[in-house]
Amino acid sequence: MSKTPGWDAKAISDIAARHYGGFTGMFEKHDWPERGSDMMRKVQTRVKETYGSIEAFVAKHEAGK
Repeated sequence: MSKTPGWDAKAISDIAARHYGGFTGMFEKHDWPERGSDMMRKVQTRVKETYGSIEAFVAKHEAGK
């Protein structure tokens, strides 16, 4: 996993698209309340709250690759 600037946002975006059909699907699946533009402001916080870190979120979703 590359740790260049923005790697975390790109990783979250890629996983949201591949595993959930986008951010709305990911937020709905996790019962996170934000919708619309609020999702972008809260996505990293929600991922960290749920998975502990962005790295753990990526690892969980990449394990089944």
